[in-house]
Order: sequence, then structure tokens, then C-alpha cells
Amino acid sequence: MVIKQDGTRVPFDQEKVLKGLQAACGKRPIPEDKKVALVREVEEELIQEFDREVHSKSIGLQVATKLKALDPIVYIRYASEYFNFQDLEDISQEVSNMQESPPVIPSQSDLFSAP
Repeated sequence: MVIKQDGTRVPFDQEKVLKGLQAACGKRPIPEDKKVALVREVEEELIQEFDREVHSKSIGLQVATKLKALDPIVYIRYASEYFNFQDLEDISQEVSNMQESPPVIPSQSDLFSAP
């Protein structure tokens, strides 16, 4: 069950998470199967981490974290809604944070590490 911000409880809905993700993706070149896989990963991690109930905020944070590694533009789009950015300064600050600490993408090896 998902605990919403107003305290109500609703069943977890993969479709709802996927629709939010698709809206953030817009016309970005992200295959549909990657979007579906991301939603499934989030659901699996939530099942492992939480017993029976999870706050909606935890779901949003999981999605945002995964989007950071998948596509920074989609992450900013999603974050602007999810974190309720109020102005360009909020977006600029988040972009600066990302530039200072780029996400680690697990499928890529560090080109400068010693063998």
C-alpha cells in the first residue's frame, strides 16, 4: 500500500508511476522497455525495503534517483514537478548539483581507473 501525502492509503499502481515517467520523458529517446524496467526495479526495491506500506515520497525519490542515471534531462523534468521547483533558480541549482556530482552509471566502467 502507498501512503499518500494526505495520509490516505491506496494500492501501488505501476501504471500510475509509468504514466508519470512517460510524461517526464516526453520526446526523449528512451525506449519504452527501459521505462517499464525502471518502474519494475523501483517496485522490486520497495518490496525489499518496506514491509507492507510505503510513503509516496519514497517512490518518487526512487524514481528520481534512477532517472538521474538514465537521462539527466528527464531527471530535471521529473524533479521540477516532484520537488516542486518554484523558479529558474531552483532548476539552475539542481543542474549545478548534477554537474558537480554526476551520477554513477553502473553499466559504464571508469575510464581512468587502474586495472
